[in-house]
Amino acid sequence: MKNPMQPRRNDGPMGINAPHEKASDRKAVFLRLLPYWAEHKGLMFLMLLCALATTASSLVTPWLIGRAIDSCIHLSQQTTVDFVLLVKYLIVLALIYIASSAANWAQEYGMVYVSQRIVNKLRSQMMEHMQNLDLKYHDTNSRGDIMSRFLNDTELMKDGLGQTLIQCVTTIVSMVGMIVTMCALNLTLTGLICMSIPLVIFLSRFIIARSRKYFAAQQTALGNLNSVIEESINGIKVIRSFGREDKQQEFFDEINNKLKVAGTRAQINSGLMMPLLRVLDNLTYILVAVVGGSMALEGILTIGVIQTFLLYTRHFLRPVNQIASQINGVQSAFAGAERVFAMLDQKPSITDSQDAVSISKVQGLIEFKNVIFGYNSQKPILKDISFTARPGEVVAIVGSTGAGKTTLMNLLTRFYDVDSGSILLDGTDIRKIKISNLRNSLGIVLQDPVLFSGTIEKNIAYGRPSATLDMVKNAAGLAKADVFIDRLPQKYQTELVRQGENISNGQRQLLTIARAILSDAPILIFDEATSNIDTHTEILIQKAINNLTVGRTCFIIAHRLSTIRNADKILVIDNGQIAEQGNHDELLAKRGRYYEIYTSQFSVG
Repeated sequence: MKNPMQPRRNDGPMGINAPHEKASDRKAVFLRLLPYWAEHKGLMFLMLLCALATTASSLVTPWLIGRAIDSCIHLSQQTTVDFVLLVKYLIVLALIYIASSAANWAQEYGMVYVSQRIVNKLRSQMMEHMQNLDLKYHDTNSRGDIMSRFLNDTELMKDGLGQTLIQCVTTIVSMVGMIVTMCALNLTLTGLICMSIPLVIFLSRFIIARSRKYFAAQQTALGNLNSVIEESINGIKVIRSFGREDKQQEFFDEINNKLKVAGTRAQINSGLMMPLLRVLDNLTYILVAVVGGSMALEGILTIGVIQTFLLYTRHFLRPVNQIASQINGVQSAFAGAERVFAMLDQKPSITDSQDAVSISKVQGLIEFKNVIFGYNSQKPILKDISFTARPGEVVAIVGSTGAGKTTLMNLLTRFYDVDSGSILLDGTDIRKIKISNLRNSLGIVLQDPVLFSGTIEKNIAYGRPSATLDMVKNAAGLAKADVFIDRLPQKYQTELVRQGENISNGQRQLLTIARAILSDAPILIFDEATSNIDTHTEILIQKAINNLTVGRTCFIIAHRLSTIRNADKILVIDNGQIAEQGNHDELLAKRGRYYEIYTSQFSVG
């Protein structure tokens, strides 16, 4: 049996059952991040100087140590050792190490500063972009997966890519500097050390290519797991009411195990890098020691030079080893970056046209002309819908569940665009009207009330932030919400938590109605607005709505026909078409579909 709390299955590119997003070119992702780093180019330049100073110290110190050893060996052949010279070497080395540590700390601090601000900007861009995406994107992507992109993926980017740019530069500079210095000392030993470079490149490319897909799968699985957790928390009452705890746990374990498998494969494959490089590092070290020792015995090289080469052997592969040790984080960061940019690359299809206009004074004339629409273009939900709502009219829309009632309003608000036909507002196609202008002309009350964290006053004034407290109270009075608000200890300053869970569902709906009233929009849409309200309050709300509709075009989607008896026009939607239209008495007299719906709710003589 299908789990009732199982996240939606969809065909979207990032849906829980959609195939994993194709791993993009890491170079392309890296280049795309460069402009974010470039915004902090001054600080990045200082960090680069610090990194170069650290690199310079790693080049100088082995040479100084070798000179110190050779000096001591040379001086030990005399009757006394020049300790003053030895102390000078030690002091210089100590100062270099202190300066190197300070530069390294400054580099780390700067990267934390920059990476935090880059992630902050990315999240801000994601939030702005998400709010502009079509409703279809939100319908086909789970909230948990979207949240995972905002939180987990950006956090991985901060942790994994913070040092990448600087480290790439310093690694190249360090390796080139060491090669030049070693070549000046001895070409044979330099050649032995450089033999490891092709092997390092081959191992890195092989392991990164192998583990890349697993890190992408890991991030996708993490997004799916977040979806399950989020839906389980939201639906905990339903889960317990139906006794589905065990089944929900099974479903959670299934997704959790997928994350475990993907994470294990990613970590195991990428974890091969460090051990293999250590083996290569040690083999190179042994080879240099053996060959260098032989050359020292033959008098070709001094002990100090050999010690310098041995230190360079460790330093030469250290930058590569450092990158290898961070390969897990870097791989995860790139996988996270791909998911973030995949979201930012989603293009909204509903945008303002180049010739979009604003209507200064909306009269409220709505015309649907031969509208055809389907969420799937192969299966239209609305079929050749045509009707007119004149300014000040109350138009009720009724019909069975799934008939397309709410879809009509989704098209009017341009949450979706028609497949064919047109919708006109005051004679202008709404696709030619600026979206902000269109939606500011609409006051909407949804079936499921949506509130935000904050006070009751701020929630009522959400669509009109400049409203005074007296205006808020007046709207609450018209919506009959003042009755329960005045009983609260802090009244309009009461803080709502988690979408208003500290008040009842009916009270939440009253607040959303008050919010629509305060918006003072010329067109009002009530989508099952009274479904969560008791009969007594419904009567009061109906009186308020009757007062509100004066001079406004009003659409009421309702199952309770008692709320629409006084509507100027009633549209009966059946199978995506207008089966009947007229007022209450006219439709009852026809004894058609409306009559059937009505008599199923009331007994008539």
